Amino acid sequence: MKITLSRAALLQAIQRCQSIVEKRHTIPILANILLQAEGNKLHVTATDLEVGIRSQAEAQVHSEGSVTVSARKIFDIIKELDPEQDVSLETGDAFVAIRSGRSRFRLSTLAASEYPSMTEDQSQAMISLTGSMLSDMVAATSFAMSSDETRKYLTGTLIEVDDQQMLRLVTTDGHRLALSEVRLEQSVQAGKCIVPRKAIMEIRKLCDECPDQIELSLGDRQIRLVAGSNILTSKLIDARFPVYQDVIPVGNPARAIMARSEFDQVLRRSMIVANEFTHDVRLNFSDKGLEISAHNTEQEEAEEHIAADYSGQEVAIGFNGRYLRDTLGAIRSASVRIELKDELSPVLVCGDDGDGSRYVIMPMRI
Repeated sequence: MKITLSRAALLQAIQRCQSIVEKRHTIPILANILLQAEGNKLHVTATDLEVGIRSQAEAQVHSEGSVTVSARKIFDIIKELDPEQDVSLETGDAFVAIRSGRSRFRLSTLAASEYPSMTEDQSQAMISLTGSMLSDMVAATSFAMSSDETRKYLTGTLIEVDDQQMLRLVTTDGHRLALSEVRLEQSVQAGKCIVPRKAIMEIRKLCDECPDQIELSLGDRQIRLVAGSNILTSKLIDARFPVYQDVIPVGNPARAIMARSEFDQVLRRSMIVANEFTHDVRLNFSDKGLEISAHNTEQEEAEEHIAADYSGQEVAIGFNGRYLRDTLGAIRSASVRIELKDELSPVLVCGDDGDGSRYVIMPMRI
């Protein structure tokens, strides 16, 4: 293999693969990326056997071929090269030579034939939408994924398309639930799957880079995203997601509307003296507005009042302040609406702009 290409194009292609490569690995070749030169393209592939990504860059291909090389080392080298100089890669016997301007490097390689292939599953549902839309949906829900590996089915995101052509992303960790949905413009076969956290975060990155049209394919065992010149595939979590519809409260009689940024600022200040383990805060809703308070075992206290348009009986309810702040951080509207029933029932939180995102938070006993 012998190719020449711009430093920017090579760096971008390699950079996309960096977060896929495992820092700790038991199979040496998984620390490498696969470089394949053919036609007028350089294809760069990375995989950890669960998630895989293939990116490409325009290149002058003097001779075709393929090789694997340390992802970390080649990235660190290309990153430090002169941005104005093109880069040439040429393979030799168990090494690759890198040249750019006056710089010369030589890295050891492993055979491309030993690199795991990116298999593609038969798709169950093919969805076409904009990258910016999918990125917004991931941003609105990803914070509520669980980190508890004993409940693997909660560590990912449920992606589903129903019979009404609604695309829905749902996450929960058992204490809170985040849901974002949008109506698709085309007819898509109904389907659903649980996508692992790592793949979800990579999907968001690719969608941020490619805000225009993308294609998302849901299969029985795999998800596939085509975003510009990048293809991402991921195995799915083989489990049953909880029946989330049962925990979304319907018809909560009390309702409060307040300014999102002011609410978040008061929560941030109150949590300075909240219990450092439970992060509990107390919200007292009344026709006078919203009173927010917190205290800890050292008898330290915080108490503030903000204006709120509240209708309903007076309710005092406790929450994990972090869960509230995470939710407020995902809402983009200027106002936030909280619908509640009593001090023990889950509350429904959403922006006041009808953007298709809803959040459920379980209260704490206070």
